[in-house]
Amino acid sequence: MGLETQMPQAAWKRAVWIGLAALVVVYHLGLVFSGLVPNLVSRPLHMAVVLPWVFIFGATGRWQLISGAVLTVLGVGAAGWIALNHEMLGDQYGFLESDFQIGVAAVLLLCVIEAARRAIGWPLPLVAVIALAYALFGQHIPGEFGHAGTPIQSFLGTMTIAEGGLWGSLTATSVGVVSIFVIFGAVLNAGEAGQGFMNVAAAAAGRLKGGAAKVSVLSSALFGSISGSASANVASTGAITLPAMTKLGYPKKLAAGVEAVASSGGQIMPPLMGAGAFVMVELTGTPYTQIMGAAILPAILYFWAVWVGINAYATRYDLKGIAAEDRPAKRDVIITSLFFLVPFTVLMIGMFGLGYTPQYAACLAILAGALLLLTNGSLSFDARQTGERVASALVNSAKQVAMIASIILCASIVIGVLAVTGLG
Repeated sequence: MGLETQMPQAAWKRAVWIGLAALVVVYHLGLVFSGLVPNLVSRPLHMAVVLPWVFIFGATGRWQLISGAVLTVLGVGAAGWIALNHEMLGDQYGFLESDFQIGVAAVLLLCVIEAARRAIGWPLPLVAVIALAYALFGQHIPGEFGHAGTPIQSFLGTMTIAEGGLWGSLTATSVGVVSIFVIFGAVLNAGEAGQGFMNVAAAAAGRLKGGAAKVSVLSSALFGSISGSASANVASTGAITLPAMTKLGYPKKLAAGVEAVASSGGQIMPPLMGAGAFVMVELTGTPYTQIMGAAILPAILYFWAVWVGINAYATRYDLKGIAAEDRPAKRDVIITSLFFLVPFTVLMIGMFGLGYTPQYAACLAILAGALLLLTNGSLSFDARQTGERVASALVNSAKQVAMIASIILCASIVIGVLAVTGLG
């Protein structure tokens, strides 16, 4: 009886999270296709839709779950209030007019700092707390590193109801560019694109000396181009390449080192790079297409250096390549490679051929990748498999968007303080 009760509960919870993930994806794609939405609507709602994923989805204990639920309700309520009252708040010019508004501002800052702490640990939230302390008490610091002081209503207003703090240019990048490319990577990863990368890498380098390690390098470079995340790269390609290397007798330290170094390089492999690339776009005003172009050569040199190191080690210690029977067949290589070539082609034609913005071109590529979820490497349709892939794409999109949003919102506090106090 107990097991029968638990199974419907687990299915119900899974359905709820898939629904919330669909909300995250549809919201961000909708912003790109819907045209202009006021910044004090789109950016607070961006925060609202990701908070459950930081505070509740990743909760590991009862206390974390309870506190996370409370913070989610408070944070979503505060962000929603900002979005609903954006016209009134726009007329206040960044000045809070009541104790209630000060309370809303305090809740927003608290939720952002705690969200970043739960997502990535203490370092960045501590910097944000120090920055807030400096803004509130920096007028007592003598010399040029102090500031003239600013009224609490003005400071908190600039941070939370104007576009100089939480809702500034960094958050704009998170809403309009980072989230779209993260969704793109999750959609490709949910289908056969990841296997396509592995097959191409195995066909190209598997027969060479040290072939299993070189496959790790190529597959990490290819997979990194759609993930922009070192940890996701290790989890995806490492699950295949690490056992392959150890099976062939490669030293375990070498296998781990190759996978870690190669996967780290995936963060600088265009077209989808780490969050830092999108921050560069906003801070420098350089178009993302130029950032991508500038990253191509350093990325190639990085992976070439790793390849040369592996080749030297493989020559010295006579590391074997992958046996012919363990390498993928030509047909599998060609078919599975289409699962990433088609969306990539749509992305590149959209950006460079038709002159669309990177986020609009990525949306078109997402739609192409979503259509490919309907089939598999055998070019057959399996309704259950397609459903699992769609669910995986949605949930992974929401988790990754939430983590990056937590980082960027917290970093926006620091940038807002630098602007308000003049310390920058």
